[in-house]
Amino acid sequence: MKQIENLKDSLGLIDKYIIISITDRRGIITDVSSAFCEISGYSKDELIGRPHNVVRHTDMPKSAFEKMWQTILKGNVWSGEVKNTRKDGTFYWVKAKIEPNLDKQGDIISFTSIRQDITVEKELEQINHNLEEKVQQEVEKSTAQMKMIQKEQIKNIKMASIGTLAAGITHEINTPLTYIKGNFEMLQYDIEDLPQSDTRTRMLEDSAKISDGIKRVSNIVESMREVSQLQQEEKERINILETILTVLRIGFNRTKQITNVFINGKPFSIEQDLEKIELYSLIQKERVEQVWLIIINNALDQLINIKDYEKRYLNIDILEKEGSVTVRFKDNAGGIDESIIDKIFDPFVSEKKHGGIGIGLNIAQKIIKEQGGLIHAYNEGDNAVFEISLKSA
Repeated sequence: MKQIENLKDSLGLIDKYIIISITDRRGIITDVSSAFCEISGYSKDELIGRPHNVVRHTDMPKSAFEKMWQTILKGNVWSGEVKNTRKDGTFYWVKAKIEPNLDKQGDIISFTSIRQDITVEKELEQINHNLEEKVQQEVEKSTAQMKMIQKEQIKNIKMASIGTLAAGITHEINTPLTYIKGNFEMLQYDIEDLPQSDTRTRMLEDSAKISDGIKRVSNIVESMREVSQLQQEEKERINILETILTVLRIGFNRTKQITNVFINGKPFSIEQDLEKIELYSLIQKERVEQVWLIIINNALDQLINIKDYEKRYLNIDILEKEGSVTVRFKDNAGGIDESIIDKIFDPFVSEKKHGGIGIGLNIAQKIIKEQGGLIHAYNEGDNAVFEISLKSA
């Protein structure tokens, strides 16, 4: 009796904890364990008499079950991992082992399947797979970023080399150029002191051409000096008006001889203080002042061609516009040539007849972009306008 009771207890444990199903040769369920009912969500009455594929998940390929049937119908044991569907529509994974049951003649009469719940293991496997994919994506992303950084570093090294070369060239040229300019000015005075003659007239004409050539070389050297200035000071919260005033005060001696300057409609004078304009931006002060210097000098170079001084003007407006500080330079020197207005910021494009090599505005554009701003040029009638927008701070 004790043995029978132990056997009943063992069978009870098997029924409770082992996922077992029995089907006939056609795959119709004839019996299931309580553990099978618990994991599938179906009652025994709902399962018996139904095809075993009632728990098949749509993710499982038909080819997997075709191979299974080929194996077990030959009397062999099949094992594999299967994804099933519960009654509530959720899924679970089992590791299944299906074995044919034979009669005394060796013919298959049914199949017994024993399963082990491996849902947690499969979920961990999926998590690991997703983690591996994410790690791979991050590695690829980091590799791409490193390549970009290396490319940028190489570019910076090249630019630094160009800057160093430009600085050396400008230093070497400036010394003899200063000597030539000084002596040539003395020579011009001597020519002007000569008595009136055809020779004097011809020499003055030739000296004017030479003077233009010297000015051009000087402007080229100055442009190269701008290229060689690669310092990158920290950005600070700066009042934009102060940067404009700094540049105007530095170049006041030249500016006052060429044109009147107005800031927000009021005439600029080095002796008086303008009404304070409190508009700030986070910028590199000296770099932005270099932009103002380039634009103002370009305007002066064009305004000098207007014979009547009183008709010349350079308006500088500083205003807040859509969350940005906008600085607008407008002169009445005839506007920008329409043939180059679309490429005015390209290197080696210039309106000047006796100017530099045409990289001043290109440098200005690069500086403004470095500050996170925008610069564009357009005409208002006969007025050339350069408008710069910097983020308010």
